[in-house]
Amino acid sequence: MPDTPDIQLLLADDDPGIRDLLSRAFRHRLSVLVTSDGTAALSALEHSQPDAILVDEMMPGATGTEVLRAAKLMMPGVPRLLMTASSDPSAAVRAVNLGEIHRFYNKPLRVMEVLNAIVELVERARAEQALRAELSALHDAQRTVKDTGPTRVGLLCGGAIGELVMSASARRGFLVQRARGIDALTQQLGAGNVDVVVVDVAIGEEPLHELARLARGVDAGIAIVLVDQEGSIASLQKAFEIGAVDCLTPPFPEELLLSVRLERAAARPRERRSLRRRTYDLVIANRELALAKDAVGEGQVKLLNGLVRALEARDPYTAGHTDRVAAISVRCGDVLDVGPAMLETIRIGAMLHDIGKIGIRDEVLYKPGRLTPEEYEVIKTHTTIGAHILEGIESLACAVPIVRGHHERPDGKGYPDGKGASSLPLEVRIVSGADVLDAITSTRPYRSASEAVEALDILDTLAGTQLDADVVTALRDLQRQGRLEDLLLQR
Repeated sequence: MPDTPDIQLLLADDDPGIRDLLSRAFRHRLSVLVTSDGTAALSALEHSQPDAILVDEMMPGATGTEVLRAAKLMMPGVPRLLMTASSDPSAAVRAVNLGEIHRFYNKPLRVMEVLNAIVELVERARAEQALRAELSALHDAQRTVKDTGPTRVGLLCGGAIGELVMSASARRGFLVQRARGIDALTQQLGAGNVDVVVVDVAIGEEPLHELARLARGVDAGIAIVLVDQEGSIASLQKAFEIGAVDCLTPPFPEELLLSVRLERAAARPRERRSLRRRTYDLVIANRELALAKDAVGEGQVKLLNGLVRALEARDPYTAGHTDRVAAISVRCGDVLDVGPAMLETIRIGAMLHDIGKIGIRDEVLYKPGRLTPEEYEVIKTHTTIGAHILEGIESLACAVPIVRGHHERPDGKGYPDGKGASSLPLEVRIVSGADVLDAITSTRPYRSASEAVEALDILDTLAGTQLDADVVTALRDLQRQGRLEDLLLQR
């Protein structure tokens, strides 16, 4: 953690006790700019550039909703959070509609939950901004952009609001599939035929969470819109809980306004789908341009790292995977005393080891379950695709053996080349071990994560066949030294 927090929060609340509590709790991770009323908060927006904004709803001068509405216009990419002591859902509805808030909290606050949400939202906003800049530069070099097709809406909602959603969707040219039940909607999601899900909260809390988990597993860009035909603050909180982008509550908007809100919800998956289709072609198209530059190293690593972030942003089950594999690999290399030059090779190779997945088609890469044998053969090609992307980039040549060989095995039964232990460089064996360890300690749709000790017991059974025995020993040494759990907990 840096000595000086690099995240500035604008905090506005007329209660001095709340201001003091939050300022003290946040000061180690955030730089907090405190204001005591809405007017002061609006003034602060004009004279500062906060990374996030947390305001109370009821304040003198201007309400929290009015402050967040102004913030949305002035700095739309900055995360906006609202807190209130009121149980009246109308305030939250206004904030959602006018301020497009990212989080909503009832007082008394769970302070650490709010702090973690602020940090997560800021980091995500920064990553998206950096990625958007990188992809925009690539897009400028691309002559044509493929048509992403019409937006597809999965609808599970009855009554008049269901009909209203259908007519509003038709106004925008969306294709609507009305599901007869949760099972039918789940099948639509699993088949990858949905960009926006409109679902009634009446299906129940657990089915909603399961639906959200499935949507994130298929494509993190899928937008979820909740419908609450009774209207309550609990539903709004549930919407944020599951990552919904909007919540429709009575009085429902007219058809035109609803079509605008659905269009806003659909923009996210449409943009992500377009970016997915362009990314691989753009990387290849720009490889020759990169070769012509005198200094490729740092800029190219930044670009490819941004593409890895794009890959992980679409799949919550592997979010942070490359960072963890790189950190585990470097510490493992340190235990094996490989030296500074090889440690840097290991770090770069581990960060880029899965870059070839950019070239794997979506229905295989994001299938929410086990792959068929044919699909597994497709996923295996990410090793050769990744090596092809990096070939000829001098500053990244050191990573090619790791990218191509991180699924090879000492017993010669790995892929793509079936190399045995004598042909596998140590840096490849290190990244392979770290990759398997992180996979075992990560949750997947078809199994739960294992604890570190249990995972290392599993690795012991793979030593000498699937994994290098010395690498497994080094990973266990890291665990005994207490240098492993902090990496595995970064999820």
